[in-house]
Amino acid sequence: MGSIVVLGSLITDLVAHAPRMPLPGESLFGDSFGTFLGGKGLNQAIAAARQGANVTLIGRVGTDSFGDNFFPALVQEGIDSTYVERDTHIGTPVAVIIVDANSGQNAIITTPGANMTIPAHAVISALQTIRERQPQNADPPLFLCQCETSYESFAGGLEYAHAAGMQTILNAAPIPRQPLDDHLFALVDILVVNEVEASHLSGCQVISADTAKQAAESLIQRGSQQVIITLGGQGCVWSTRERDRMQHTTLPAFRVKAVDATAAGDAFCGALATGLSAGMTMPQALHRATAAGAVTVTRMGAVASLPGASEIDTLLSSQGLEGS
Repeated sequence: MGSIVVLGSLITDLVAHAPRMPLPGESLFGDSFGTFLGGKGLNQAIAAARQGANVTLIGRVGTDSFGDNFFPALVQEGIDSTYVERDTHIGTPVAVIIVDANSGQNAIITTPGANMTIPAHAVISALQTIRERQPQNADPPLFLCQCETSYESFAGGLEYAHAAGMQTILNAAPIPRQPLDDHLFALVDILVVNEVEASHLSGCQVISADTAKQAAESLIQRGSQQVIITLGGQGCVWSTRERDRMQHTTLPAFRVKAVDATAAGDAFCGALATGLSAGMTMPQALHRATAAGAVTVTRMGAVASLPGASEIDTLLSSQGLEGS
């Protein structure tokens, strides 16, 4: 498999289940509580590592106990955490989640903490060092990022990676407060968004494969080389420009019993990056990415639900897609 550098978030999820949502000013007994490691960056790095990629994670946590917990997990997953820094002034990002055990509805407060203190120069320095330490004649690593760290961090990372000849993937989630400008889109080889994100960035409401194609054309006009719009149970649409003509390919979703959609998009991105870094064609990588998302939704949780390569192979084989 190839090498992937992920710039992304590391967030500790504090999850309380209660019989109902508390009223303003009310204290309520809960049913259960759990602490979980999360963040799109962590999830996508783990998803890629479990698919066999050589993964390096760039990120930042605090010097608190929440930050401490990430490093053993990264070692266990075989992810290089050399460039996960500790911020001595800002704490590890935390998401406080209250879940209504009856309805499944939740309320979430996220404090982005150290994720938003990553400077561009730290990302560029890490990418330079990683590139310099590669064996001669080795293909440059693929660069994967999201919008859950500071704008300057992923913008700076994309600019350096693009100039260094690294394939770049931006999963534009969540939609940042600062608008993404056209210069940034021009640095992105592959833009991955879901229907909500595509609607926001393109101005076209995405509710189907046809409307996804319209949105993708708008996003390619802004500068992205290729656009992938995921549509949940409707599969995904891959769009690219070929000789001044737009080409669209729709891949159906795998039929599975969905239990929890948490981290499905992260599994998709991690598997897509792994396939492309290993030299697969885009259709092959997309089949694996779609399968990764499908396996993930059949299980509860985020990190715990991310599949390994053998599980993807099994699902593809059951669909007659062994070569994908």
